[in-house]
Amino acid sequence: MRRRVFILISAAALAAACSRQQQPEGKEAPSQDFPDPVEIVRPLYDRYMSDNATFPSLLEQAPWSQTMRAALEAMMARSIAEQAPILDFDPFVNAQDYQISTVTVTTQAVVVNSHAVVGVAFVNAGTQDGVVYDLVWEGEAWKVDNIRHQGWELRQIAQGGPS
Repeated sequence: MRRRVFILISAAALAAACSRQQQPEGKEAPSQDFPDPVEIVRPLYDRYMSDNATFPSLLEQAPWSQTMRAALEAMMARSIAEQAPILDFDPFVNAQDYQISTVTVTTQAVVVNSHAVVGVAFVNAGTQDGVVYDLVWEGEAWKVDNIRHQGWELRQIAQGGPS
């Protein structure tokens, strides 16, 4: 029995090591001198784990790409003009309310000096959920270019299109 457990553990460790070394075709692993996009996304969740969190405006909550910032600014202007919220939930936690107990942030894909995909899994009020971040390399840093969830994309909501 112990031998079978050891073999399973060894096989799992070997598979994990291989998966870390292999990148999808056309993708590059972040190098030690190139910033990991996880380091941009992970801090966005620190305030959700705090009991006395304060939240800046949506425009100040993340390092947005130029095009995403412009789309969010236009959305906010339309919301004021229509006197109705266009975005009626928090896209970082896919909810109006939050009680975050666990956050796991992982880099899913990276093309150095171009774009990256970062996944965030979290538990909100006892329910497992998650979002995906699309990042672009802009101005010598990673910038959030979109947040996606099954059924919606922040960019589409901001641009007034179907989600």
